[in-house]
Amino acid sequence: MLTPRSPIEKLSAKHSVKSITLLILAITLTLVSLSLYESVFTWVILIIGCSGVIRSTIYFQYYKHLPTIRTLNLLALLSILGLVYSSLNEGLLLIMVNLLVLACALKLMQARNQRDVYQLVSSLFFVIGCGFIFNQSIGFYIFYTLMSITLLVSLACFQAPSLSIQKQCKTALKLSFQALPICILMFLALPHLPPLWQVPASKSFQTGLTDNITPGDIAELSQSSDLAFRATFQGAVPNSKDRYWRAIVLEDFDGKTWSIAPFRKKVQQQLKLQNKVFSPVIVGPSTDYQVIAEPTHQNWLYALDLAIPNNVKSTNDIWQSSDYQLISNQTLLSKYEYSVRSYPQAMAHQKFTQVDQRLNVNVPEEGNRKTQRWVAEQRKLNTSDDEFIQAVLAYFTQQPFVYTLRPKLMLSDSIDLFLFDNQAGFCSHYASALAYMLRLGNVPARVVTGYQGGELIKESNQAPYLSVYQYDAHAWVEAWTEQHGWQRFDPTALVAPDRIEFGLQQAMKQEGSFLAGSPFSLARMSNVVWLNNVRLFLTDLDYDWSRFVLGFNEDKQKDLFKSILGKITPDRLSILGLSTVTLIALLLCLFFLPHCLRNRMSTTQRIYFKALKIFESSGTNRPAWQAPLSFSEAVKQQYPAPVSNAFTQITQLYLRMQYQDTDKHKNSVLNSKLTHKLMRNHLQKLKKEIIKNNKSPL
Repeated sequence: MLTPRSPIEKLSAKHSVKSITLLILAITLTLVSLSLYESVFTWVILIIGCSGVIRSTIYFQYYKHLPTIRTLNLLALLSILGLVYSSLNEGLLLIMVNLLVLACALKLMQARNQRDVYQLVSSLFFVIGCGFIFNQSIGFYIFYTLMSITLLVSLACFQAPSLSIQKQCKTALKLSFQALPICILMFLALPHLPPLWQVPASKSFQTGLTDNITPGDIAELSQSSDLAFRATFQGAVPNSKDRYWRAIVLEDFDGKTWSIAPFRKKVQQQLKLQNKVFSPVIVGPSTDYQVIAEPTHQNWLYALDLAIPNNVKSTNDIWQSSDYQLISNQTLLSKYEYSVRSYPQAMAHQKFTQVDQRLNVNVPEEGNRKTQRWVAEQRKLNTSDDEFIQAVLAYFTQQPFVYTLRPKLMLSDSIDLFLFDNQAGFCSHYASALAYMLRLGNVPARVVTGYQGGELIKESNQAPYLSVYQYDAHAWVEAWTEQHGWQRFDPTALVAPDRIEFGLQQAMKQEGSFLAGSPFSLARMSNVVWLNNVRLFLTDLDYDWSRFVLGFNEDKQKDLFKSILGKITPDRLSILGLSTVTLIALLLCLFFLPHCLRNRMSTTQRIYFKALKIFESSGTNRPAWQAPLSFSEAVKQQYPAPVSNAFTQITQLYLRMQYQDTDKHKNSVLNSKLTHKLMRNHLQKLKKEIIKNNKSPL
């Protein structure tokens, strides 16, 4: 005798394929949420973990009851209060992402029927879509693609529990590969619109350089092997000693920390409000290149001195400051590509403004007395600015200075301790000390932070490009003289020329401090040939992905259309759009029309399977191996006579129509119509009797 089973019993049976669905969904939700750890609150991840534990214990039958509705309502109320409190200083997108993830976790805890499963699967697809917003590398793309296929597998298991997991995976992969050409066509043809959201530049998201440095800060950044940006050159790549990538200009000094001058910020804001564009003096030869910057949640960009935007899009999207910084009009929330043209000889020809004079000679009156006395003596001996600068630089070459990533702490009078006692430090120590000494000698000076060097990678099929990493972060000094204008001075190049010529790894080879906190980094193991080959392969793969996929913007789409159409006109664009839609429709027909034709059911089969659906809704399933007559006998033992009699009639008519010899029935068409009418009448009677006997859980 068959016993009716409720939907939740069918979902939680240990060895049923359907019971795997919710466990797969729990694993998927956990993995995707962990990939969004920078955007999802910690307490939300803990709730997700609890929902996964609940589903696991039910699947393995350690516990057999779901949380009550009252418990879930209380948890939902507390979660909403926690979300409101945690989101006071966050952007709208982060709030909505956390709300969506939290809703998935609560739905997973209380999934009881078919509708809950469908809602959970749909919501998880949206969570994966959020993952593509925050993580756009090729590794995450592969991960989210696998998670999407996993969701399809879980849905297939729920819909067809009689099929094996292997067959379900094969079907999901087949459908995914069929969808791939359609996705490519839509990616190439659909308009590329700007994002409809904005994430605030929260400090917790800042990566790379910051708008202030204290000696030693860049030394900490040098322990990271994360990519900062890549640059692709149209012509010859500059020599390593000339690769000073300008990012931030620091003009305010309080005796310990260099930061962006507040007055400079006010001037920039006023110029932006007045829509005034700063135009530097352009002289000498130039170098053209494209930069793909990694997301920093900041606005500053990177370029060789002296740089200007190189095309219409970059000109519209980039604002240039009077201190020669390039600043993006939008926060770098994802990879950002822009084109630049640099003039190496132009810095010496720039004007020295009143703002420059006001900001670049100020020094704190207190502290570092030894340095003040030493500079005063040197200034008496060297009356001209050029002589004084050379005397200051000579001090770094004459004294036993050491370039190190492990300097001693210098909490007070840090410049005195660095110059006269420790004489060991990183680039920020040298740049800070030099700029301070020049200002004491009444020479306008400032600290510039950015990156120096970069790994040159050449490919036979495309232009050479540089990969610049966080450990290439660097600081140097700019000083102004009447004779030479703005000049770059780098005391690090005097103390450790290997750092400039060959990079940080070579400079720190003897000390062994390069990426000491990341012993298994591929960059640290570049001396192992096969590991270095793997690293270069991954670098090339990520570069191609960033340039040709993530960098496929509106301009590149227009170039593609021009190559196809010759000339972009409304008529030709309409033809292209219609052709794309037609091609997609043909692909869909090619994929699904044979399947539909092959699996078309006759009217007799549809009526019989409708009757089976009625019994399924009441908790009685016909196993795939059970014959129709055998299942009809089982129904007789379980249900009252009115129900079983109606189903018996449907079964007998179904068998007669399926297996009758049409050659012996000359009036087969007429017989079919009468039989279908009788089957429909018995089907209506079956529905009424099932409802009357209250067999449906609905």
